Amino acid sequence: MSRLPRFSRSSIALVAALAACNDTNFFVKGDAEPPGLVPGAIQGRTCDPAGSNWLADATIYTHLIDDAGRLYQTVQAYSDRDGKWTLEGLPAEREYDIYVQYGDDVIERFEDVWVGDGDLVLLDEPPCFDPLAIDVAVITGDYDRFDLVLDNMGFANYELIDGLTAPEVTGFLGNLEGMQQYDIIFFNGGLVEEGVFYSTDGSTTDHELYLENIREYVRGGGSVYASDWAYDVIERAWPDRLDFVGDDAVPDAAQLGEYDLVTANISDAALSEWLGLGTLDVEYDLPVWPPVEAVEGSVSVHMRGSVEYRLGTERYSLVDSPLLVSFASGEGRVGYSTFRVARNASVELNLVLQYMMYNL
Repeated sequence: MSRLPRFSRSSIALVAALAACNDTNFFVKGDAEPPGLVPGAIQGRTCDPAGSNWLADATIYTHLIDDAGRLYQTVQAYSDRDGKWTLEGLPAEREYDIYVQYGDDVIERFEDVWVGDGDLVLLDEPPCFDPLAIDVAVITGDYDRFDLVLDNMGFANYELIDGLTAPEVTGFLGNLEGMQQYDIIFFNGGLVEEGVFYSTDGSTTDHELYLENIREYVRGGGSVYASDWAYDVIERAWPDRLDFVGDDAVPDAAQLGEYDLVTANISDAALSEWLGLGTLDVEYDLPVWPPVEAVEGSVSVHMRGSVEYRLGTERYSLVDSPLLVSFASGEGRVGYSTFRVARNASVELNLVLQYMMYNL
């Protein structure tokens, strides 16, 4: 990353004073704004380099260059607590290079930003994770702990639904209006499923209501993320999107995966760029997890890896099995990871989950 000196308020004032003294200085007085043109402004927002918080007190500046190519002034601003900033008083009908500096590092640069007569130019807001702006519900389970990961990501408030108690799960999923209060609903692997998503003895007939509420919640713009054994949520609600191993019509039939440490290939170019990595180790520390054989064409595969599973005494291999996927349904999205999120909660995997939450 390039390094440029940080401009302080006093140094900018000094430059302006020197420029006004005579035309022999390096910084010279520039041409006046052409008659009839109104100066413009550029507004933007800055996230910290990790993409985790809006960045306060970054220095944003641009140089004013006259028609002879001489630098005659630097316009500077500082980002506020929400990362927002404005460069004002920019001569119109010109292009500007914008620099965002934090400490000694220039962390962002915008080139050739055109400012027309009296324009207020709004730069695209970068993706930046804001835990306080997302309402989350977590349905707990025996085999994953999304809540621990959310704590590490800075979430101060989220709703826990006891996923080990069928009446609490059905009470939550039976209330579509209540579900719609949340931006994302996490389903931990190991939540109760019998009597909720299916009934093996025919004693419960309301499971289609709960599944339809989940589908309608997503169609309306909500997001769902499930992990590991919670695959039944995905397979029952969207049976054509993911093809799990085993008999799709039989509950839990896909739970055949072996213990493994898999080097996952990050097949999503944007995720790879976000992480700065091409591969990532994923641990399957418990057996009988549900491998995915194939996905429907509209499904995005973010991570792939070669895995093994066992059916009876026979052992099988899947090359480039989808490990982390997502897809759209109506206005919302669905994400699923074959691995347990909490077990793999390294710094990198936390960033993966953060990326998924952006895209959900």
